[in-house]
Amino acid sequence: MDFKELGINESLINGLHAQGINSPTLIQEKVIPEMLKRKNIIAKSETGSGKTLAYLLPIFMTADPGVRSTQAIIITPTHELAAQVNRQAQILSENSGSEIKSALIIGGASISRQLEKLKEKPQIVIGSAGRILDLIKKKKIQAHTCRTIVIDEADRMLDPLNIENIKAVVKTTLASERQIVMLSASISGQTKKAASEIAGNIISIEKERGIIPENIGHYYIVCDKRDKIVLLRKIIAGLKPEKTIVFLNNPNSIEEMVEKLNYHGLKSGGIYGAAHKNDRRTVMDNFREGRINILVSSDIGARGLDFDDVNIVVNIDISEEPVYYQHRAGRTGRNGSEGTVINLASPNEIKWLKKYEKAFDINIIEKTMSYGALSDPVEKHRSKKIKKIVKK
Repeated sequence: MDFKELGINESLINGLHAQGINSPTLIQEKVIPEMLKRKNIIAKSETGSGKTLAYLLPIFMTADPGVRSTQAIIITPTHELAAQVNRQAQILSENSGSEIKSALIIGGASISRQLEKLKEKPQIVIGSAGRILDLIKKKKIQAHTCRTIVIDEADRMLDPLNIENIKAVVKTTLASERQIVMLSASISGQTKKAASEIAGNIISIEKERGIIPENIGHYYIVCDKRDKIVLLRKIIAGLKPEKTIVFLNNPNSIEEMVEKLNYHGLKSGGIYGAAHKNDRRTVMDNFREGRINILVSSDIGARGLDFDDVNIVVNIDISEEPVYYQHRAGRTGRNGSEGTVINLASPNEIKWLKKYEKAFDINIIEKTMSYGALSDPVEKHRSKKIKKIVKK
């Protein structure tokens, strides 16, 4: 199936081709036709599977560039994810020659600049529920003309901490006009129940494949906690990945980790809550454009990190919850490319890896770093070498 068969027009298809996107992913094949039919949807698909374009393309198809008011609201859990969705909307608009405009509306950023952007009457508003709701109440966003509401990472946005803001935004739109689309890599029973409270007659869409892409290799190296930073440096030096994302459990440790890596000549930056929004944006841009090749983050940032060319994810700390592994792993192997996850596990953390294997039906293989490559443990396989999994 191609994009034309899904109902996407030629100008948008040409815009996709300019990005090197020539065929739809499975989630796009499933979501796009139902969105074009104006159905309410809750869809589950693994990270990196093309969910953003799955909802942006139908929005571009149905939005009227001649109507200078809000026609779609996209709500995300993190500012980084909102910024990347907005960036994709801008790229799609520019490459396709569309007159559809978008605005990034997030808390913690300059409200005066956002108000100036809203004066341009964008058809798509993207951002955080709290700031969007505030500007709706101040009549700076015209919610009564909104026809589509997208809730990205719905499992997080519909949790007890966020759902009231989501409900409040939904109530500002016209029930007879609105379509609600919810997407996430993981959807619990609680999320489905909350979704049914917000939107009736919901179509549930799930991919046939597992929720972690099959093109990702999963490995672990046993080491003491104090040796993890040294082992990380050996991995970077030996495998020479172009881009690596490193995950820690504690956001307060990110700045220290970045300082240690930079001290040893490794170009790195960190995403953490205490950093100013502009500083985080600068780090993201530097990583995307190759000025740094190591990005350090916590699970807070995992959902908002969307880069197509991350070779390796390294988990310095092992989380107890499988859902965090899912989102971390999804930062590599995007759009069908090969990806690698390496877990640096102390002996008492191995039990969590077994939990991941059961939850996602994957094999996490034990390795060691030997002569600059991932190798089988000596005591098990007599140092049988395997080829480097990441090429320079």
